[in-house]
Amino acid sequence: MAKSRVPHSSAGIFDADEMTAMENAIEAVCSELGIKRSDSTSRERVAGHVMRSWTSGRRLPLNLVQAGLDSATRLEA
Repeated sequence: MAKSRVPHSSAGIFDADEMTAMENAIEAVCSELGIKRSDSTSRERVAGHVMRSWTSGRRLPLNLVQAGLDSATRLEA
């Protein structure tokens, strides 16, 4: 069986459904924390944590949101 040439999430490339799941978590976290769309630095920090959670296999919505919230906790410490 030939290998698929379609990139996968371990390479840092996500399909539409994966992106939607992560975007929903990012929006939920930003809404909860009061992070505005114009605050790209904070939003990128949240997104990075959510994406790392996804790539490590912790993909349930609650896991993704918790990872995003953890980014804020690290700022406060």
